[in-house]
Amino acid sequence: MKTLPLALGLAATLASLAAAGCAQFDQAFAPPPPSALSQPIPASEVEWSRKSGSNTVSGIATMKAGDTTHTCGGQGANLVPDSAYARARMTAIFGNDTRGTRASSLGPVKFDRDDPLYVSTLRRTTCDASGSFSFPRVPDGVWYVTTAVKWDGPGDRAEGGSMMKRVDVRGGKLVKVTLP
Repeated sequence: MKTLPLALGLAATLASLAAAGCAQFDQAFAPPPPSALSQPIPASEVEWSRKSGSNTVSGIATMKAGDTTHTCGGQGANLVPDSAYARARMTAIFGNDTRGTRASSLGPVKFDRDDPLYVSTLRRTTCDASGSFSFPRVPDGVWYVTTAVKWDGPGDRAEGGSMMKRVDVRGGKLVKVTLP
């Protein structure tokens, strides 16, 4: 009777597969691990960004739609110091923390609460009509440049999008950024 050992082996295999499936099912519904967005920014991680430096970050942000070039004119431009929180935030919005664009049609990414240090260490300016912006006296470090180019499309539909680029500034340089 070779069928009994074969049946027992098959039953054992099915039991182990069922247990593995339950483990995967449990993992699929387990709460996600804490992310950098849910952790406060340690002050020591961004304190360097509050200092005055000898670098300048300047740039221009434009998008083409047919024969028309739209700019970030009148929109805010931000310079965000690098931190684990900033990297997680950029990845949540743009899909990575290096360079990206998010279409206006996707709507904004909502966050439960911005870390107060994230907000207080942002440097802000406004794009001029030509889409240019500048941040003087920037200390050495890694920063994220963000802005938006938006306009009303057909049927008052929001067109354009938000954009971001990571920059490393050092040594009293002028860093020029073109977005997107």
